[in-house]
Amino acid sequence: MKKLLLLILLPVTITAQKTGRLLVDSLLHQALPIAGDDTIKARLYHRAFNELTYINIEEAMQIANAGLAHAEKMKWPKGIAVFNDNIAQAYSSMGNFDSAISHFSISLKTHTKAGDKRNMASTNNNMGTAAQNIRSDYTAAVSYYFKALALCEEIKDSTLMSATLGNIAAVYMIQKNYPKALAFNQRALIIREKLGKPDEIANTLENIGKVYISQQHIDKAKGCFNKALAMYQSSGNLMGLASVWSSLSLTYGNDYRSAIEARIQSKELWDEVNPMHSDAITNTGNLGLAYLDVVRYDTSHKVKYSNIMPGNKTALLKKAEEHLSMAIQLSGQTGAIESQAYFTGLLAELQEFKGDYKNAYYNFKNYAETRDSIYSQENKNKIAEAESQRQIAVRDKQLELNKLALMAEKRQRLAMLTGLVLLAIIGALLYKQNRLRKKNNTALRQLNTELEDANRLKAKFFAILTHDLRNPVASLLDFLRLQKEEPGLLSAAQAAFHQQKLTASAETLLENMETMLLWSKEQMKNFKPMMKDVEVSALFSNLQKLFSETKTVQLLYNNPQNLSIYTDENYLHTIMYNLTANAVKALQHTPGATITWQAYEKKGATILSVTDNGPGINQNVLQTLNNVTDAVNAKTGMGLHIVRDLAKAINCSITVKSAPGSGTTFILFD
Repeated sequence: MKKLLLLILLPVTITAQKTGRLLVDSLLHQALPIAGDDTIKARLYHRAFNELTYINIEEAMQIANAGLAHAEKMKWPKGIAVFNDNIAQAYSSMGNFDSAISHFSISLKTHTKAGDKRNMASTNNNMGTAAQNIRSDYTAAVSYYFKALALCEEIKDSTLMSATLGNIAAVYMIQKNYPKALAFNQRALIIREKLGKPDEIANTLENIGKVYISQQHIDKAKGCFNKALAMYQSSGNLMGLASVWSSLSLTYGNDYRSAIEARIQSKELWDEVNPMHSDAITNTGNLGLAYLDVVRYDTSHKVKYSNIMPGNKTALLKKAEEHLSMAIQLSGQTGAIESQAYFTGLLAELQEFKGDYKNAYYNFKNYAETRDSIYSQENKNKIAEAESQRQIAVRDKQLELNKLALMAEKRQRLAMLTGLVLLAIIGALLYKQNRLRKKNNTALRQLNTELEDANRLKAKFFAILTHDLRNPVASLLDFLRLQKEEPGLLSAAQAAFHQQKLTASAETLLENMETMLLWSKEQMKNFKPMMKDVEVSALFSNLQKLFSETKTVQLLYNNPQNLSIYTDENYLHTIMYNLTANAVKALQHTPGATITWQAYEKKGATILSVTDNGPGINQNVLQTLNNVTDAVNAKTGMGLHIVRDLAKAINCSITVKSAPGSGTTFILFD
């Protein structure tokens, strides 16, 4: 049976950086008495506990209980959880598994409720340590460790991650899976070297050295142990020194005296710090094994005897039995099943060596049964399953991250598509706005054009008024001037006759003005033709009234069918008036002058024509009907300018038949 198995119970409880007894005394006797009754005092208790775990575990327990009472008085949930965690760690170091798990569970429940993942990871780690070192329940331990590792990776806490990696390495060490134990320890060492914490680096170096011992790489192991020893001595870490002295004893091989001296050095330190620690118990049992090996293998008596090395076989066997029995007893008290079984097997070997075969048989049977349960394939499968579950959890998390990434990419594509749609909508709106603006500009230009047309029509309208009213007013003025300047020129009868004619002419003028004003009122609204059915007889009647005083020209009106025409009455009346007035003016020197208006149907449409027997119209004058650029001369009358523009406004076509000396005919709506 190999003594290498005893070294796998590692000190894996997570602790803070240590500065020694001086700091503890300063905290307890100087800082705490003057601290207020608040969180600062609670943190001082916690700091003192962390320091004392490496110096005196029983005193550390007292400080943890005092801190818990203070946190409960404050009703501070996080503080209560932390001090329950501290008490559980102390119980774990003292080998009291049930009490440790009870306090850890209280702490974990509070941390989980608060969502405090760092302390959740720490508590899971410590629960794994308790299950491993006290109950040797490696399946439960590795399950706790992988839960802690997942939380550490999630919150990226390097300190906790390195401790968790070391704990997982310890389980693989127990299962004799040395490559994985070395790999996890090396991962922890890389992290701790980056953090620059000497005690944690020393702890990891010691664990790596133990793996090298198991692989028979003694020189590599000794190098790791010596580095760790120097670091522990520098920081004054008694627990670390106790552990590394125990580890160094394995490098001495057949130098039993050096191995025993190293283990006695370790035991003295453990007795001062925490004799119930799992490593302390392991060291005690291995010290008994060293005494037994001297008896069994130092047959040539090369070992130098002294007060720590008795010179006879009986005394050596007695010391071996005392230390093995003590280790078995302490393992039973702390629930360290694996350790208890191992030392029971060694005790069986000692009893066999002494010839006590009966007790040797029972003890060896007990050892074999316990060992089979610990190292069974089932347990190995469970541990492998725990790691597989961890790997599956990591894979599932990665798949979930990939899923989230795909969802994010999908949302991004959707956002881009939405952006493109919005861009298209904005483009469409801008295009529509541009079209609407163009449409509005077109409408505005049209309105401007209509306004210009209206202004022109207004100018023409006032020109028409001037043209149509000029002659009657001029006649009236001539008569009044004649009457004023030559009152005796006319006889009384002639004056009465002219007065009568003047009155009739003024009445006609007044009626004509009223008609023109009514038309102007309508036209001032929009200066657009008002199309409707107009009786031709009414048009002829108005002309007859207007030209009733014309004596030199005979006006004839021919409308045998009493026709009507769809047009603007005022526009057409003005056209007819101007054509008639122009004809009257043209016939001033023509004997037997005649003007004839006719209305007749042609292809279902009403046609109007006016014919005179005058001298005809010059061709240059006729161009006015087709040339819109000819200037208007209001002084000499609108003439064909008015006819041209008003005819265009009511869609009236005008054709002219005229020859010199044979008269002129204007045909409307032909």
